[in-house]
Amino acid sequence: MDLADFVSRFAVVLTSVTLLSAVSTFVLVTVARRLGIMDVPNHRSLHSIPRPRTGGLAVVLAAIAGLFYLSKQLDSELVSILPYGLVILLLAFIDDMRSVSSSLRLLVQFVVATMLVFKGLALTAISLPGIEIILHKPVSIVISVIFIVWTVNMYNFMDGMDGFAGGMALIGFTSFAIIAFYRGDSSFALINLLVVAATLGFLVFNLPPAKIFLGDVGSTLLGMFVAFFILWADLNQVFPFWIGLVIFMPFFLDATVTLVKRIARKEKFWEAHRTHYYQRLVLSGVGNKKTLLLEYLLMILSSVIGILLVLFMDTAAMQWGILLLFLLFSGMMLFLVDTKLKK
Repeated sequence: MDLADFVSRFAVVLTSVTLLSAVSTFVLVTVARRLGIMDVPNHRSLHSIPRPRTGGLAVVLAAIAGLFYLSKQLDSELVSILPYGLVILLLAFIDDMRSVSSSLRLLVQFVVATMLVFKGLALTAISLPGIEIILHKPVSIVISVIFIVWTVNMYNFMDGMDGFAGGMALIGFTSFAIIAFYRGDSSFALINLLVVAATLGFLVFNLPPAKIFLGDVGSTLLGMFVAFFILWADLNQVFPFWIGLVIFMPFFLDATVTLVKRIARKEKFWEAHRTHYYQRLVLSGVGNKKTLLLEYLLMILSSVIGILLVLFMDTAAMQWGILLLFLLFSGMMLFLVDTKLKK
């Protein structure tokens, strides 16, 4: 399917999904305020005024509507793994309504992730430019389960600033779609654009100053999509696992480095905090809008790097050069932030 045919067939549907998401988000702003479903500021928050936290429901509704309408155009095996996440989403919804213990959430996430891995959604090899390391099944299971659980929670951790999680989804999944289309997998491109469309309608109301937040339902949904799609792309040779990490590097790097530092300091790393790099930038005086702009630029850079790495898929030396330069740049950015905030 060429680009013109793709656009003519699906542009109206994707636009409708965006409008459904936007209208639903608008309605949920009022509903949440009347029902008192608000995100009240706490010691982790960057906002000072209570905001509705039901935006994720609009994204879920729009995504499900799009999935039903386009079900015949999508890969049936990929679609079949998505219902497994409903249990995690249900628990996230309950957590938005009333608090759910972190231990229960983790238990459910590990159970669902394990079921998905045994269904076949697993990393079977570590493939780097010119290198492939086959994973034994027990190792494959452990890595895959941890990756799914960590990605779901990572996205939740990073959903703490206006426009941040939605923007990462918009840029990241668009990049997945571009790569998928280039690689000839229009079905995978379509499901990524469906997520983009469902997120875009919400993001209009979430840019600073946000009128509504994703809530745990929304961040959990997007985190699941990131984990599922990266593993799926690797299994189906759309792009290797590590390129998915590169594209979502702004989230993975910040969350992972912050977690390691908190563990090293013997802090209660499972508790809410405000020590992520993006949070520290906002609190240092840079502010939400400027921090968000910087993060968007980093997201775009990460996506461009990811796409370039796919274009040079057959040239390992070029891939290594691009990857190492990008990792060096990312490390320098973290170092500069650490140095600036210590002064």
